[in-house]
Order: sequence, then structure tokens, then C-alpha cells
Amino acid sequence: MATSVRVNTTTHAATHVATNMIRSLKQIIRAAGLDPAGLLGQWALLESGVSTWLQSGHLTTLVMEVFDPSDRTVTSLVGRFDFTIEYDYGADSDGDLWLDPDVIDYVIRKNGAYPSQCEYDFTVVNKPGRPAVPGWGKGQLRSSDHLTRRTAGTAITGGTIGASISYYTRNS
Repeated sequence: MATSVRVNTTTHAATHVATNMIRSLKQIIRAAGLDPAGLLGQWALLESGVSTWLQSGHLTTLVMEVFDPSDRTVTSLVGRFDFTIEYDYGADSDGDLWLDPDVIDYVIRKNGAYPSQCEYDFTVVNKPGRPAVPGWGKGQLRSSDHLTRRTAGTAITGGTIGASISYYTRNS
């Protein structure tokens, strides 16, 4: 008689990746001189939406935009951070859960701080057909045409879910 065991780690992997993306954003917010209260007030909502869409395979990008609320022009966006999701990361792996703090530290060092009047908000980019999550609606990203995107690499993985981080800086 043969015995086999199969463990479904999708929920654990999605929770790990979601929680560590949000924790990483908290580190970035603090290091950039922004007020973390906005994130702390939205933590449960962010975690609920992000982990739901990671589990369903609909989340493509978690975006944090940093903007100057007094600037009403298309250049009000002063910075941006994207966690881009890959669903077949390490498809042959054994389901490791990890966070590379060096990638997040690199982004923090390279990005620097923002002026004190800056604020931030979060938007997700999903594939069509995403499940509804209470508290989430459709968002619209600000123009990033005047910024340069820089990719730092994969920062977080859970099972076959990988999250790479990019940051945007002013064009020189």
C-alpha cells in the first residue's frame, strides 16, 4: 500500500508575499520621510485585497505612488514603487518562503527622501475577472512619463509567487 501527501501552500504563500510587500512598503515609507500613519490605517484592507488577488492569480502589480498634493499638474507624481508579480517563479522549487532584505535596502538607499509635504497612496493592477474585495474599487494611476523606472530585482517569494520591486525617479 502506498501513501501520498499533498500540501496546498497557495494560501500560505500568498499571505507571506502580501504581508512582506506591505512590510517592505512600510520600510520605504519611513526611510523616505513619509508619514506611516496612512499605511497603518489601511494595512488590513491592503492585506485582504492583495492576498485575495495573489491566491486567485489576478494581481499583476501593487503600486505605491508618492505625490505632491499641492501640485495640480501631471508632474505631481514625484516617485513610485511597483511590486510586480510573477506566478511561475521557481516553478521547480520546493515552496520556499523568503524575503531578500538587501533588495529593499538597495531601493531605500537609491531612492532617498521626499519633501515633507508629499503623500502616498496605493493602487493595484489586476487581470480582468478579479474577485471583488470589500473596500476596493477601481483606481487610476498618475502619469509616470516624467519619471525613469529602475528595477531592483526579486525581493519576495512564496512557493511559485515572486514579487520583484521597481522604483521610479525623476528624469535627469
